Amino acid sequence: MTTLTNALQALADFCQQSDSSTAITFHRGVEREALRVDRSSGRISHKPHPKSLGSALTHSAITTDYSEALMEFITQVHPSVEGVTQELEDIHNLVNHELNQLNESLWPASMPCFLEGNDDVPIAYYGESNTGKLKRVYREGLSNRYGRIMQCIAGMHYNFSFDESFWSFLETYKGHTNLSEADKQKFQSDSYFALIRNFRRHSWLLSLLFGASPAIDESFLKDKPDALSTLQERTWFGPKATSLRMSDLGYQNKAQADLYVCYNEVDTYISTIKKALQTPYQKYQNIGLKVDGQYRQLNTNLLQIENEYYSDIRPKRVTQPGEHPSAALQSRGVEYIEVRIMDLDPSSPIGMQTATLYFLDVFLLYCMLRGDEHLDAHECNKLRELQQQIASHGRDLDMAFDFGHGGVKLRDKANTVIEALLQVAQFLTSQTGNTAYLDAVQQQADKLKDEAKLPSAQMLSLCENHQGYQNAMLELSKQQQADWLTRPLSAEIKQAFATKADASIEEQQAIEAADSLDFDDFLKTYLTPQ
Repeated sequence: MTTLTNALQALADFCQQSDSSTAITFHRGVEREALRVDRSSGRISHKPHPKSLGSALTHSAITTDYSEALMEFITQVHPSVEGVTQELEDIHNLVNHELNQLNESLWPASMPCFLEGNDDVPIAYYGESNTGKLKRVYREGLSNRYGRIMQCIAGMHYNFSFDESFWSFLETYKGHTNLSEADKQKFQSDSYFALIRNFRRHSWLLSLLFGASPAIDESFLKDKPDALSTLQERTWFGPKATSLRMSDLGYQNKAQADLYVCYNEVDTYISTIKKALQTPYQKYQNIGLKVDGQYRQLNTNLLQIENEYYSDIRPKRVTQPGEHPSAALQSRGVEYIEVRIMDLDPSSPIGMQTATLYFLDVFLLYCMLRGDEHLDAHECNKLRELQQQIASHGRDLDMAFDFGHGGVKLRDKANTVIEALLQVAQFLTSQTGNTAYLDAVQQQADKLKDEAKLPSAQMLSLCENHQGYQNAMLELSKQQQADWLTRPLSAEIKQAFATKADASIEEQQAIEAADSLDFDDFLKTYLTPQ
């Protein structure tokens, strides 16, 4: 029997001996990004973040990412997929009603709308507190290092964790009993890192099945790369691309190309990130730190802060005020993982399908149970190359790729992984009585039989039918908002969000009033290694 089969059988036995609903409970939440655009022109908004939606600095559900126009919606943690999607629907419904008053709508795709150069992108503003200024200067640094246009790419992040009952099972299954609290923390962190390694081995499958960014507006790049072709008005596309967002044309940090971040254990991962935070980088030194009294970046090192390191998946721990992410991981271990590879689904008004979240649950359980071999630097680099190759050429399902043991047809390799995922989905369906797990995986299996069902193929068809990417996405943006405006916005939801907005503004004001250091001293303290 395979490792996966053994693990599933052991988990089934564990469930049978206890309450099955507690043995396989997942916790999940979503972060969805979306650009605000002028509904008439499809141009990026230059208006401030709507005050009616509260403070972007302190609001827990509605904030901004890089740009003032790049909204981010954050759900709470839910024990069900439906809980996540319902909260997202409530947020989108409210936001679309508010944006309607501004003649604005949400851009439905990951790759941005037409942008008239770097200065067309307004950097997010978070007020005059030291914390707000820190966030602003960090974004100024991103602008000076990489340009603002790349920072307008949007995606969906999936935050996922297991409950205590699952950890009880895994400890017993792997022969770790009567663990101290410190040993439990280490075991869970090590297990999450095993999941991350397996995720990186198979993340190409997510770009293939859910990639929905095969085309861009030509304003995204200065010159057309040879790898892209022209599709109607102002649109460049990859003839066989699934996700240009995840290719070397998308959100990739070339300065970090040789940065080997180890995912084998917490300590080495943290030490690698910390080294990058302390390593001077000549190109960034040339930019300057503070010129004519204005900060151009937080520092001149390879990374300004930890979040600047881009990865398709991250180990996470909720931080305390002023605490760095690595310090939280070091002291309290990995609490959950954040999947960052997912493109927005333009066909969904909330940027994702319910079935996609069910598939991710199956995929992540598979990554946890299939084994825990370590990765070396060579394999990490090969996996990164593979992921980018499939993002650029994955719609050619009969093309051979090297998955580590020579060339294999993409369709064949994908079907092999899907077969394993069907095992996991069948287990989850049998234990919970919820067929959505099995249906979600079967839906993806069907895409491998018909390339036209891939989101990337459907996106190109939409672009062709609407004379290019910009026209197609603007029309879809209008349609989706029109649909939201037909949905009633309950008085309870309006009041709840109004209360939260008011409270967030008051919280920002309190933070600003409480500052006692000038920004130079605050920044020096913040950047001191923890």
